[in-house]
This record gives sequence, C-alpha cells and structure tokens, in this order.
Amino acid sequence: MKVTSFILFGFILFGLMHNDVMAQAEPDTSRTVEQDIERLLEDFDPDDPDIDPELLTALLIELARNPININRAGIGDLLLVPGVNSRLAQNILEYRRTKPFESVDELVEVSGIGPATLERMRPYITVGRTGELTRLLLTSPGFWLEGGRFEAFSRMQTVIQEQVGYTEPEFEGQTRYAGNSLRYYQRFNYSTRRLSLNLTQLKDPGESLTGPTDFDFNSWHIGIQNVGYLDRLVVGDYGIWAGQGLVLWTGLAFGKGSDVIRGPNRRERGLRPYQSSEETRFMRGVAATVGRDLQVTAFYSNRPLSATVVQGDTIRFPSSTGFHRTPTELARRFNTNLEMYGGRIRYASDRFIVGATGYIAEYDKYILPASGISNLYDFEGTTASAFGVDYRLFLETLSLYGEAARSRNGGMGMVSGLEYPIDPNTTINITYRNFARDFQSLYGQGFGESSGLPRNEEGLYVGLEHRLTDRISLSGYFDRFSFPSPRFGTRQSTQGYDWLAMGEVRFNRQMNAFIMARSKTRGNDFNLRDEFGREITVLGEDIRTSIRSQFEYQISPRLRSRTRVEWARARDRNADTEYGVMMFQDIRWAARDNLQIDMRLAMFETDGFSSRIFSFENDLLYVFSIAALAGQGQRGYILIRYTPTSFMDIWLKYAATVYEDRQVVGSGLDQSFGNVRSQIGAQVRLRF
Repeated sequence: MKVTSFILFGFILFGLMHNDVMAQAEPDTSRTVEQDIERLLEDFDPDDPDIDPELLTALLIELARNPININRAGIGDLLLVPGVNSRLAQNILEYRRTKPFESVDELVEVSGIGPATLERMRPYITVGRTGELTRLLLTSPGFWLEGGRFEAFSRMQTVIQEQVGYTEPEFEGQTRYAGNSLRYYQRFNYSTRRLSLNLTQLKDPGESLTGPTDFDFNSWHIGIQNVGYLDRLVVGDYGIWAGQGLVLWTGLAFGKGSDVIRGPNRRERGLRPYQSSEETRFMRGVAATVGRDLQVTAFYSNRPLSATVVQGDTIRFPSSTGFHRTPTELARRFNTNLEMYGGRIRYASDRFIVGATGYIAEYDKYILPASGISNLYDFEGTTASAFGVDYRLFLETLSLYGEAARSRNGGMGMVSGLEYPIDPNTTINITYRNFARDFQSLYGQGFGESSGLPRNEEGLYVGLEHRLTDRISLSGYFDRFSFPSPRFGTRQSTQGYDWLAMGEVRFNRQMNAFIMARSKTRGNDFNLRDEFGREITVLGEDIRTSIRSQFEYQISPRLRSRTRVEWARARDRNADTEYGVMMFQDIRWAARDNLQIDMRLAMFETDGFSSRIFSFENDLLYVFSIAALAGQGQRGYILIRYTPTSFMDIWLKYAATVYEDRQVVGSGLDQSFGNVRSQIGAQVRLRF
C-alpha cells in the first residue's frame, strides 16, 4: 500500500480520537483571509501569469491559526502581518519597551495604527500568554493538541464543452489526453498550535486517475513548531523563503503593482510546511530551524522531476508545468532526480536582521541548455549551487534592505533598497537590482521586471505613496530596466521602462473608488527588408497602456456593488496599434447568514490578443483566477457559498464566455468548437 494510504488513514484516526480537543478550535478566519488574498491579487500586476495565490493563501491561513505574539515578536515577524510596514513595526516595538500589551485593542494607542489598520491586523496577532516550557507540557496531549482543527477539502472543476484532446483519435497514434477533463483536488489537514499534518492530492485535466492513491501529484508533511528553541521541524514537503529571494524563495512571488512601497521589499517567512498544489518549486525531505534571535536552518531534499530527454542521460532543464497527460509527457514523468542540501543562519534584533543562505543541488542526469541565443548563459551540468548574504537595517524611520548572491559559475546578483517616510503622510521606496546574465540561482525569485529566475536584468525602481487627506491617497512608481543579454524572442540587448499612477478615494465606510493608469514600454526585435530586399532585424518597441476605474458601494449590510471600466492600448514594434475596452458589474448578495452569492456580467471588445484585458474573479474558496479577455464578447459567472451546518461549507461556480467573433475557442488539444467556453466547479469543506 502506498504511503498516501497510510497518511489518509492517519487523518481519519485523528478525527475520531480528538473530537473533544478540536471542538475548542478558534473561530473561522477564512473570510478574512479571503478578503486579504483578494486585496493582494487586485493590488499586483495581472499581466504576470505566474503568481501562486494558493500558496500565499496557505501561508496566511497558517498565520491566522498561529497568530504572532506582539509581546514577543521581532520586527521581522511583525512585517509578515498584513497592513504592517517597517515604520509601524518599529512603533510597536517602541511602545512595547514601556510596557507589554495587555490586549490586541491596545494597538490603537501605537502611533500610525488606527481602527482600520487594527481590524486588518487582528486575525493574525495575539498578546500571547506567559509561562515556561516544561517536560510536563511536552508529555501532555493538551500541549500538542491545543487549538486543534481538522479540515477536509474536495474540489472538482471542468470545462463543459468537449475539447479535442478528450475525443476519440481519428487514426492510430494520434495524440490524445490519457484521462478525462476533470481537475480534481483534495486536501486533508490537521493543525494545532504546535503540530501540522497535511496531505494534498491533485489530478490535472487530462491526467488519469484510477484510485484514491493514484493522483499524479501527492504532497504531504508532518510538522512541529514553537517548541522551546525548536522553531520548526518538517518532514515531507516544505519551502524556504529567505532574505530578498535571490538564493531561496519557494513558489513564485508577486511583482510590481499598486502596493508601490511593500511590493519590492520581500518579507521572508523562513522554513514553512508546503500545502500548495503547485507541483515543482518546493522541497521534499527534512528541514529544521532552531533558535530565537539567532536562528539556524538546515535542510535536505530529494525528489523526482520530469524533463525532456536529449539523448541517453542528457536532458533539458526539468519542466515546471507538472503536467503528465499525453504519451510524451507520461514518458518523461519523474525521469530525473534532484538532491539538494543547504542551510541558513540569521540573527535578528530590534535594529537589524542579517542572514546568509546557501545550497548545493545535484541532478542525476546531465542538463544541456537549449541552443537559442537567449540560452547562452543557461545552467549546464549536474551540480549547481548558490550562496548569498542579506540584511535589513532599521535606522529610526529609515529602513534599508538588500541581498547579494553568487552562483557556482561565478555569476553575481544583487538587490538593494530603502523605505523612508519623508513626512507623516508620504513614503518613498527606491530599489536597485542587478542580476548578471550568467547568474544561475535555480531556486531564486528576486524582485524585477522578468518573472521567474533572477538573471540578465538591471533596473532602478522608485515608488511613492502620499495620503492627501484622511480619505484621499495617491501612489505611483517608475521603473527603468534593461536586459544586457538577449532574452527569449530577441537577438540583442534590450531595455524599457514602466510606470503606474493611482488615486483612491474613500468617501465613507460604505463607498470607495479609484482610478489607475499604467504603461509599459519594452524593446523587442522585429524584421524588415532593406533597399536590396534582404531581411534584417532591427530594434523596436512594444508599448502597452491601460486605464482602470472602479467604484464600490456597500448598498446595505447584505448587498455590495462593484463597477469597473478598463481601457487598453497596445502598440507593437511594427507600429501596429490595438485597442481594447472592458466593463463589468459585480454584485455580492448575502441572502442569509449562511448563504452568499457573487455575480458578474462583463462585456469586452479588443482588436486582438495584444490588447487583451485581465480581470480578477472570485472563485471557489482559495481558488483565485484571472481571466484574459480578448476579442468581442461577454463573460459572466455566479458563485454560491452555502453553509448548511457549522462543520460544512459548499461552493458552486458556473462561468461562461460568449464570443461574437469566433466559432473555435482555444488551440491544440484544448480546442473546442462553438463560440462558448464555460466552466463549472464545486467544492465541499468539512471542519471539526
């Protein structure tokens, strides 16, 4: 029997044995976490398709269930709390030096924290309790099971229209998907203040599933935290978020957006259990962090990966999709192995945080980069490593941060920035980064223009935030960047810049509005013919500009309206210009205390794909999607959340896009015929 069967049985056993302890679990914080995730996704750049809201959600859930003790937390811990910046964290520490907090509500006496900020912080903080750890506590079931909660998720999603990849092949050997079109996800989690047990299983559309232990992706962990000097111990799947992300940063990070001050400054989370269904950027093995002010983390990971075989034991760099649907994808499933080990040391005080991080990664096959000109400096070989040092300095109101790193081949990367409140209403952020073309940090995720690995980029970012009045705020950034070596799709070095400007008005607690403009100009190659008819490559510019306005009104305690209009213009390097416009109307209706309905109707018209407009959508709990709307048509959805009992929640979603300019939707094996593409999803959550 597979290990997942034993883990699943263990979860059921825990649920039967500890019902009395789990009945003491804290109130549900999922709605608050959902609002924070929605705010973050709306804040950041929707053009970036690589964000992983599920992973961020899992981290916020963990923070809500294990709130930070504001009487003991260091400045680094406080910065993890939504709504807290460097200045507020320093003010909390300054207030705490005079006397400990007796209640969370006392935070309103801290300079810079008002009722609105406190309410955003409240789910993630506590004043804690005093007392020393004793052997009696360690051997007491109540110590380990305090605040226990068991959750089970089951989720199914699918496209209703028949897609080519799921039809019968027309001739022998024609490629088709191995499984059906369902995306099926399930997760079992038991967590307390000191224990964490998790099993996550996922079947992507097109993958086969023959039984409860036959999921293509299985992720599990057993974790211990907050036991004396043992900050955390994880066996199974885990992630590490260190420094500014140049060496180790599990999962993908947000880039530039309307959070112009906090965005460039990574908030490290250290070692954490892994609960996401993103299938590639995590580690599997054992890891531990010990210490308090001085912390030492050590980790070992050994896990299989999938890669395209070039010849024999030579492969391309392992795939990041996690898909195993077609005969080709199945043939390379888990055909290589990555062994990885390393560590981190960090010292934190009220005035500074310094750290050093490093790892060695060894593949069991030789990795050969692709032959394109943009792949000249890609990793090649079987052994990779990276080492970096990072810092945060808190000098009165000035906050400095940065990291410098070096990879095994000698490539260098660095990022350095500052946050400074110019006056009580104005804050500035300046961040510089320089990632050499040959910097090879395989698990890095530094701040920059390009999503993915930090390399081949130099840039200077300036962000400014100003509160004009108590109700009106202005913010914006300007970022200049360059790529010294050819990037994908180009044959020469390129450069560009982008900017954002935003004004927000909060008329009262029920009504707010904003307008945001952003533009990005980036160099790109294009081909033309000279006077002799020869084709030559020259440098041009791609320019994309958009203006978004939104008005939100809480009509009544049970009814919320949100209206958005967005306009976009895209001009490519051949001087062709496309335009696009989108308008949607959202309604959120809390019909009853246990029934909430979200509805949207959107209309869009764009000249082509370049002028597409991105739109965030509410979805099943902890599933957050961004639709890319191009062409002419309408899109709508209805999302229902129903809570029939105190231990059960049910979500149902139906969404459909109707196109007026096509009779075929999608491409390749995902293509369907007709002008409609619709999806349906259902999810059940049990909590004890």
